[in-house]
Amino acid sequence: MTDRVLQLKIQLVEPPLNYAFCLQRGKGSKAERLDYIEVLEGEDRPVAFELEVTVRKAKDRPEPDFFGPFAQGPSGGRFFYVCIGTVVDAGDPQWSGRVKVPLAGIDWSIVDGATMPGRILIAQYQASRPDGQPIYASVQLLGEGWTIQSAD
Repeated sequence: MTDRVLQLKIQLVEPPLNYAFCLQRGKGSKAERLDYIEVLEGEDRPVAFELEVTVRKAKDRPEPDFFGPFAQGPSGGRFFYVCIGTVVDAGDPQWSGRVKVPLAGIDWSIVDGATMPGRILIAQYQASRPDGQPIYASVQLLGEGWTIQSAD
Protein backbone atom coordinates (compact mmCIF):
# COMPACT_ATOMS: atom_id res chain seq x y z
CA MET A 1 0.00 0.00 0.00
CA THR A 2 1.39 3.39 -0.94
CA ASP A 3 1.56 6.41 1.33
CA ARG A 4 -1.31 8.86 1.09
CA VAL A 5 -1.55 12.48 2.14
CA LEU A 6 -4.40 13.47 4.38
CA GLN A 7 -5.56 17.09 4.73
CA LEU A 8 -6.66 18.00 8.27
CA LYS A 9 -8.32 21.06 9.74
CA ILE A 10 -8.70 21.62 13.48
CA GLN A 11 -11.12 24.28 14.73
CA LEU A 12 -10.87 25.72 18.23
CA VAL A 13 -14.27 26.33 19.84
CA GLU A 14 -14.50 29.35 22.16
CA PRO A 15 -10.78 30.10 22.35
CA PRO A 16 -9.94 32.19 25.42
CA LEU A 17 -9.25 35.91 25.04
CA ASN A 18 -5.74 37.37 25.07
CA TYR A 19 -4.03 34.16 23.98
CA ALA A 20 -2.26 33.15 20.80
CA PHE A 21 -2.47 29.74 19.12
CA CYS A 22 -0.32 28.02 16.52
CA LEU A 23 0.74 24.60 15.24
CA GLN A 24 4.00 22.94 16.21
CA ARG A 25 6.00 21.44 13.36
CA GLY A 26 8.83 19.08 14.22
CA LYS A 27 10.05 17.56 17.46
CA GLY A 28 12.41 18.40 20.30
CA SER A 29 14.96 21.16 19.81
CA LYS A 30 14.16 21.32 16.09
CA ALA A 31 10.47 22.05 16.68
CA GLU A 32 9.09 25.32 15.39
CA ARG A 33 5.89 27.23 15.99
CA LEU A 34 4.16 28.27 12.80
CA ASP A 35 2.30 31.53 12.24
CA TYR A 36 0.13 32.23 15.22
CA ILE A 37 -3.39 33.59 15.57
CA GLU A 38 -4.11 35.99 18.44
CA VAL A 39 -7.54 36.09 20.07
CA LEU A 40 -8.05 39.58 21.49
CA GLU A 41 -10.97 41.27 23.24
CA GLY A 42 -13.41 42.85 20.85
CA GLU A 43 -12.48 40.53 17.98
CA ASP A 44 -14.55 37.67 16.70
CA ARG A 45 -11.86 35.77 14.87
CA PRO A 46 -12.25 32.04 14.22
CA VAL A 47 -9.21 29.98 15.12
CA ALA A 48 -8.50 27.05 12.82
CA PHE A 49 -5.39 25.41 11.44
CA GLU A 50 -4.82 23.23 8.41
CA LEU A 51 -2.04 20.66 8.14
CA GLU A 52 -1.07 17.53 6.25
CA VAL A 53 -0.11 14.11 7.54
CA THR A 54 1.10 11.09 5.61
CA VAL A 55 -0.90 7.90 6.13
CA ARG A 56 0.33 4.34 5.71
CA LYS A 57 -0.42 0.94 7.21
CA ALA A 58 1.06 0.52 10.67
CA LYS A 59 3.94 -1.94 10.87
CA ASP A 60 2.44 -4.07 13.63
CA ARG A 61 -1.31 -3.83 13.03
CA PRO A 62 -3.81 -3.25 10.20
CA GLU A 63 -4.84 0.29 11.26
CA PRO A 64 -3.56 3.44 9.56
CA ASP A 65 -0.54 5.22 11.03
CA PHE A 66 0.37 8.87 10.64
CA PHE A 67 3.72 10.46 9.80
CA GLY A 68 5.17 13.80 8.80
CA PRO A 69 6.48 16.93 10.46
CA PHE A 70 3.31 17.48 12.52
CA ALA A 71 2.76 13.89 13.73
CA GLN A 72 3.88 13.24 17.31
CA GLY A 73 3.69 10.31 19.71
CA PRO A 74 3.89 6.54 19.40
CA SER A 75 2.31 4.39 16.69
CA GLY A 76 -1.31 3.79 17.66
CA GLY A 77 -1.40 6.99 19.71
CA ARG A 78 -0.39 9.73 17.28
CA PHE A 79 -1.42 13.36 17.74
CA PHE A 80 -0.29 16.86 16.80
CA TYR A 81 0.29 19.92 18.96
CA VAL A 82 -1.49 23.26 19.12
CA CYS A 83 0.71 25.67 21.09
CA ILE A 84 -0.78 28.29 23.42
CA GLY A 85 0.81 31.54 24.51
CA THR A 86 -0.15 34.66 26.42
CA VAL A 87 -0.43 37.77 24.26
CA VAL A 88 1.95 40.53 25.33
CA ASP A 89 1.82 44.15 24.26
CA ALA A 90 5.06 44.09 22.31
CA GLY A 91 6.60 41.13 20.59
CA ASP A 92 5.77 37.49 20.26
CA PRO A 93 3.48 35.67 22.66
CA GLN A 94 4.93 34.15 25.80
CA TRP A 95 4.43 30.46 25.06
CA SER A 96 3.06 28.59 28.05
CA GLY A 97 1.69 25.23 26.97
CA ARG A 98 0.35 22.89 24.31
CA VAL A 99 -2.70 20.83 23.47
CA LYS A 100 -2.43 17.29 22.12
CA VAL A 101 -4.97 16.88 19.32
CA PRO A 102 -5.55 13.13 18.82
CA LEU A 103 -5.57 11.40 15.45
CA ALA A 104 -7.38 8.43 17.01
CA GLY A 105 -10.60 7.37 15.35
CA ILE A 106 -9.33 7.87 11.81
CA ASP A 107 -9.79 4.43 10.24
CA TRP A 108 -9.26 3.23 6.66
CA SER A 109 -12.83 4.07 5.59
CA ILE A 110 -12.28 7.67 6.71
CA VAL A 111 -8.86 7.78 5.02
CA ASP A 112 -10.37 6.45 1.77
CA GLY A 113 -13.12 9.10 1.79
CA ALA A 114 -10.90 11.97 2.92
CA THR A 115 -8.15 11.39 0.35
CA MET A 116 -10.55 11.90 -2.55
CA PRO A 117 -10.00 15.19 -4.41
CA GLY A 118 -11.63 18.21 -2.78
CA ARG A 119 -12.02 16.53 0.64
CA ILE A 120 -10.63 17.41 4.06
CA LEU A 121 -10.95 15.95 7.55
CA ILE A 122 -12.27 18.44 10.09
CA ALA A 123 -12.53 18.23 13.87
CA GLN A 124 -13.20 20.64 16.73
CA TYR A 125 -12.22 20.87 20.37
CA GLN A 126 -13.28 23.09 23.26
CA ALA A 127 -10.38 25.51 23.74
CA SER A 128 -11.33 27.18 27.04
CA ARG A 129 -12.35 26.04 30.50
CA PRO A 130 -15.48 27.44 32.21
CA ASP A 131 -13.30 30.07 33.94
CA GLY A 132 -12.11 31.39 30.56
CA GLN A 133 -8.59 29.99 30.84
CA PRO A 134 -7.13 27.85 28.05
CA ILE A 135 -7.31 24.08 28.12
CA TYR A 136 -3.92 22.38 28.03
CA ALA A 137 -2.81 18.72 27.68
CA SER A 138 -4.86 16.13 25.78
CA VAL A 139 -8.29 17.11 24.51
CA GLN A 140 -11.32 15.17 23.39
CA LEU A 141 -12.72 16.08 20.01
CA LEU A 142 -16.27 17.38 19.92
CA GLY A 143 -19.17 15.64 18.21
CA GLU A 144 -18.22 12.71 16.02
CA GLY A 145 -14.52 13.59 16.04
CA TRP A 146 -12.86 13.67 12.62
CA THR A 147 -15.42 14.07 9.82
CA ILE A 148 -15.00 14.29 6.05
CA GLN A 149 -16.07 17.55 4.47
CA SER A 150 -15.65 19.42 1.22
CA ALA A 151 -12.44 21.47 1.18
CA ASP A 152 -14.25 24.50 -0.29
